[in-house]
Parts: sequence; structure tokens; C-alpha cells
Amino acid sequence: MDSGLLWKKALDEIELEVSENTFNSFFKSTKILEFSGSNLIISCPNSGVGFFLQSKYQMLIARMIEKYTGQRPKKILFQSVNNQAKSSKSIGPLFSDEPESVDFKLQKAGLSPNLSFENFAVSVSNQLAHAAALAVASNPGKTYNPLFLWGGVGVGKTHLLNAVGRKIIETIGGSVYYCSTEDFMNSLVESIKNKRTDSFRKRFRNIDALLLDDIQFVSEREFVQEELFHTFNKLRNANKQIIFTSDKPPKLIPKIEKRLASRFLSGLVVDIQVPDFELKTAILLIKAREKNVPIDVGVAKIISANIEEIREAEGFLLKLRALQESGTEIKKELIERLIVQSEGARVVNHNPREIIKIAARELNVKLKDIKEDNRKQNVAMARHIIMYFLKTLTNLPYEDIALLLGKKDHTTVMHGVQKVMNQIPNDDILRRKVETIKNYFV
Repeated sequence: MDSGLLWKKALDEIELEVSENTFNSFFKSTKILEFSGSNLIISCPNSGVGFFLQSKYQMLIARMIEKYTGQRPKKILFQSVNNQAKSSKSIGPLFSDEPESVDFKLQKAGLSPNLSFENFAVSVSNQLAHAAALAVASNPGKTYNPLFLWGGVGVGKTHLLNAVGRKIIETIGGSVYYCSTEDFMNSLVESIKNKRTDSFRKRFRNIDALLLDDIQFVSEREFVQEELFHTFNKLRNANKQIIFTSDKPPKLIPKIEKRLASRFLSGLVVDIQVPDFELKTAILLIKAREKNVPIDVGVAKIISANIEEIREAEGFLLKLRALQESGTEIKKELIERLIVQSEGARVVNHNPREIIKIAARELNVKLKDIKEDNRKQNVAMARHIIMYFLKTLTNLPYEDIALLLGKKDHTTVMHGVQKVMNQIPNDDILRRKVETIKNYFV
């Protein structure tokens, strides 16, 4: 990110956190001279300003820089104008007179540059939400206003918010502001504390689209809901677009005021379902391509079928990328081993005998047949499924699982686990059986 843009974004945040006098006296005339990632040098009008900022606001500045770059400066230096060495290379202005680029507007709006409609995978579970978001982005303020998207973790709510904001900026050049509800509340509290409510209202009300993520966290404090209510009315009356996301429908948000819930319900409310197997596989392939992780459809299916949460599956991709960068070749056998390890590490409190009992009952086989050398096809498959669950729902080693099931050789267990893991992606009946049993333990 350009240092001028970085400092502008940091100053916008700092202005909300300090008093007006402090900002005008000490921050307004500063700019970044150099930022190498470890060292940050800030230009100040005089040494007094530099001393004051170094004494009182180093932590605040470091936090803002980290927020927008992901890097926390190890050292912050303040250099007065009089002490700056003359250079033939002039430092660019803090604010450019050139028209703002799309990338600049995205950053200014708080939007992710990587989330768009183009890389959003659509299936039955999110088709309506995608269509509504696309309609809103094409005609903001006039179609489905407000739009309320709700669903569980990892179903794509935040992705759609960012995609709408991006399309509004790209197509009509509109002003957009995206933030979490927590950020909305924190900004309001700071503005009240520093007597800067006018700046707060200017930020949230003089825009073409307000995108608030995770509205279920709206505070029960009366003044927060009061401000949100008036912000909503101001934008709605001006035909400005409002979109909320939540993990639950409006009426089930804890301690929400009835008048606020009724505002949420006055537009279109859309439930986004958990992604099905095919959609989750498509999402993983998109994410893998973005992260430059070399996996094919077959491997994506294995990951999708064996890791429940989409966020956890994305984390698994990051693990693969880290291994790839360390020189490890990404092979199917490695992925199978990592899945077993990650699943076993995630849940370690289930009773192995209870797993055997429940799985046998759901698979309609007798416990004695599981432990004896019964080679009937349905019994053998049930035995393999139980091996799979004992390995993925506990931290038992293969040898202990073999003893539990009356087997002498732990390689039999390894074979059974791998067989189920590889068969789930291609066998709908097996996948449904596995999901049914898994529901007892989540």
C-alpha cells in the first residue's frame, strides 16, 4: 500500500480516537517519510510534536499501521522538518489531486480486494442470497432495501457484502462503507468520549451504501441501538442502500429493540444454508487457486467430504501451502494423513466404546459381528466406518483402535480409514450415513 494512502487511512481512524484539539495540534501536519516493515519514520513539523507523539501515542500509531498492513512496526521514529536531510528526491504529497482509483476506493471503504461476485461459488444453498445481492449491487437503494443476510459460519455472508460494495464502486462510483458491528459500536463510543459525534455521523450517514457485518453483536446499550436506528432511517429515507449480516434472523437477535428488528424485517431477509458437498468442493478449488495450492478436483472432494467446516477447510489449505513453501511435495497420501491428524486433534473427548455402539446401531450391525472375523460386505463396510470414526473423533493411535476391534494388525485399521476417506466423496449413500453418525458427536 502506498505510504500516503496508508497514513491517510491511519489518520482517519486516529481522528475518531483522540480529541479534536489533539488531532489538529499534533497529527494533522504529520506524514510518513519511510516505512520498511520494521521501521516507521514519521515527519513532524517540530521536535515538540515528535516528542509528544512518541511519549503518548506510539502504541496507537503502531496499532493503526498493523491494522492496514498486517505488520506492526518494531521501531517508530519521529523526525522534525528542520532535522530532515535535504534530498533531491522530493516526497510526494499526502493527498493526491489525481482521481481516486478503484483500488483506492476499495481500501477506503474497508473492502477486501479479493472478494467479488466473480469468485463467489453459487449453488442451491446460496442461490437466492447471491441473486438478491447482485440485484442490490446493480440498483442500490431501490431494490431490497434493507437486505438482511443470515446464516452460520463460513456460508459466504461477508463475501457477498464485499462483492456488493465492490460492484457499487466499480459500476456507479458510489461511496461505500463496510465494517463489523463491533467497529460501529467502538467508533460510536470513541466519538462520544471525544465529543466527535458529528464526524461519526458524517462517516456513516453521508454514503451511498452501508454494509454492516455481524449485526447480532449489536450492543444492548440503549444509545448504540438508538444511533443505529437513526442512521438506518437517515440512509433509508435518502434511498441509500443498507445491508446487514447476522448468524440468526432479526427476531432472534438477543435484546434487540422491536423497532430496530422491524426495520430489519422491512426489506428482504434471506437465509443462507450450509454449503452442500458440491458447493464446498467448488469453494475449496477457488480458494486453492487463490492461495496457489496445487490440488485437483479429486483431492478437493476428499478434503470437502472429511472436514466439516468450510473455515477449517480453508485453514487446511493454508497448512498445505506452508508445507509446499517448505519444499514438501503435496501428494494424496500426505493429505489423507493430515486430515486424520487435524480431525483427531480437534476432538479428543469422545468415548471410543460409545462411538462403536452408536455407529453399529446406525449401520444396523451387531457389535459381536464387528469384533469377530465376519466378512459379509455390510459388516466389513461398517467395521471400516467405525475405524474411520475412532481415528477422526479421538486421538487414539492405530494400534489401540485395532485392539478395541479385536484386530491384531494396525495396518488393517489404516487401510479401513483410508478406504472410507476416499470413498465418501464419490458415494452419496455412504456420505449421508457418515454425516448422520457424525451428528451425534458435534
